[in-house]
Amino acid sequence: MRREPVKPHGPCNLPCGFFFEERGMRIRRMKDVWAPSTLILVQAAFAFVVMLDGCRISPRNDSKKLEPYVPIREWKYIVVHHSATPSGNAERFDRFHREVRGWSGGLGYHFVIGNGHGSGDGEIETGPRWLAQENGAHAGITEYNQYGIGICLVGDFTDSHPTEKQMQALIALCRDLMKHCKIDADHVYGHRELPGATTDCPGKQFSMEELRKILKKE
Repeated sequence: MRREPVKPHGPCNLPCGFFFEERGMRIRRMKDVWAPSTLILVQAAFAFVVMLDGCRISPRNDSKKLEPYVPIREWKYIVVHHSATPSGNAERFDRFHREVRGWSGGLGYHFVIGNGHGSGDGEIETGPRWLAQENGAHAGITEYNQYGIGICLVGDFTDSHPTEKQMQALIALCRDLMKHCKIDADHVYGHRELPGATTDCPGKQFSMEELRKILKKE
């Protein structure tokens, strides 16, 4: 079957070959992208693999896994969280969300950024919800689950701060998502800032005002 380039889909104006290019992150663009008919087969195959293996977390350090399997859809917000745990990684959180929360979709976040305890310090792990462009399960509010990209930093920032590498990774990731999905810095929120939120997430020591100030700089 001959593959032909896909025209960009949705407000992000990107084909499914979306890639991150900020700060020298080692993410490679796909040489070519799938034709619409082929995308249907890819999505079906992806769903079948999910059904078989249960846990759908992308292998860490595999840069190609940061590319969605389907065209980018509409996103309006970025929502930042902390795990409120001293250690962890996407696989552990996926297991918790499945076995304790009872979420069949597993990991509620789209991305997890490690702190060196469970995954690399500043390492970005991509969850299956991003790869399949699915709603998140991280905000507790339909609007922000449907249109909000959930990023979780491993750590408890109630009394401590993220590592320097975590912040560098977060800023780079946010800038790329903002650029490609046309999200303004004023629409980058901490979980606690969402309407009706009853949480301090991402922790009292995490300044969302400072993050937005940095993201507004060229």
